[in-house]
Amino acid sequence: MQGPAVPLDVLADWIAGQRWFAAKSRRVVAIAAEDGIRLGGGTLWLLRITLDDGSSARYAVPLRAGAVVADALDDPTFCQALLALIATGGRAPGASGELRGAPTQAFPADRAAAAAPRRLGGEQSNTSVVFGDSLILKHFRRLQVGPNPEIEITRFLTERTAFRHTPRLCGSLAYHDAEGEWAMAVTQELVTDARDGWRFLLDRLAAGDAALPALERLGRITAELHRALGSDATAASEMAPEPITAADVAAWTAGVQRQLEAAAGALGGHLPEGVPARIDASGLGGLLGLVKVRHHGDFHLGQTLAIREGEDWAIIDFEGEPLRPLAERRAKHTPLRDVAGMLRSFSYVTAGAKLLRGVGAPEGWEERARERFLERYYGAVDGSLLPPGQQATEQLLAVFETEKAVYELRYELNNRPDWVGIPVAGIVRLLDAE
Repeated sequence: MQGPAVPLDVLADWIAGQRWFAAKSRRVVAIAAEDGIRLGGGTLWLLRITLDDGSSARYAVPLRAGAVVADALDDPTFCQALLALIATGGRAPGASGELRGAPTQAFPADRAAAAAPRRLGGEQSNTSVVFGDSLILKHFRRLQVGPNPEIEITRFLTERTAFRHTPRLCGSLAYHDAEGEWAMAVTQELVTDARDGWRFLLDRLAAGDAALPALERLGRITAELHRALGSDATAASEMAPEPITAADVAAWTAGVQRQLEAAAGALGGHLPEGVPARIDASGLGGLLGLVKVRHHGDFHLGQTLAIREGEDWAIIDFEGEPLRPLAERRAKHTPLRDVAGMLRSFSYVTAGAKLLRGVGAPEGWEERARERFLERYYGAVDGSLLPPGQQATEQLLAVFETEKAVYELRYELNNRPDWVGIPVAGIVRLLDAE
């Protein structure tokens, strides 16, 4: 089909400069329009983007009508058309597929359709738009066919648990074609009097406040999340806990190594000094006999909302790590993987305080933050999710922190090369501690 009326080189340069584009270390060599759906003041294009290494991915790229190249999510009529599809369960056909909306019972009675949309800034892999003071719509950019964990998990937490530290799911939007269902957007309740946990903690550290009581509360709420995600006793359920097997341990061990090899590949085969070619993941054997559950999958401070300056917290964005295949992001795992992600986030905020605020974190802050978070987490989590003994748990956390740091290395190479030193320092520190 005929694609956007924009020269390829202009469109490629624009896409490469967007925060949501996941392959900034590669060059766009081809863009093919696989479908286009006109909505409001723009067109939602499904573009197949091919890179100079031969890989390709489908992206959702809404473009405004009448502009050389501009994001339609900055157009109020386009955003309201997206929301209306979800609110009404409507459909919008394209050349080879169609968009289908699906509201839930939590969708506001007033539908928030008349509220002026406001796009949020500062995001990476997706884009969010706020409608008034009741709804937020998250538009997915890099698409994968199949059930999206963001929708699956928030629906489960909304409809089948008492956990109330995640905004309720209000609806979703998906594109359907011959290949299957591609999650396009999700709407949730808007959490008011809240801000991004990453920025909250950066500001608190810059002001000389260690915010340790707030991190204690986050540790307890994280444990409550994991208890909720492990609460489905229905044997055939996608959410039911399952025993961790030797095959799981072998697969997770291989996965840690694949992450390291992917990072090495992105560096042309040359890892930074101090980073080994192989990582010892033998500590994962301590997981045998425990259970695996659905988990957050990309847990860090940026996936939290600090409410009333850390008096409460909300946990958001259950899509998982965007560089991983969808099957991996939906797979059950030990929730200690989430805990490791948050511990790595404490390392990031320690470095970020100096880089972004010009003020170093108080001496010893990272270690104290870890201790206070973990103390409250261990006190509230279901014991069946942890191995017996603190040493075994610490060994497992070290493996998953290393896995996360290697993932971060690959991510920073693609998005923020100036930050590569943060995951490298983490990998070296974790290996020295073994």
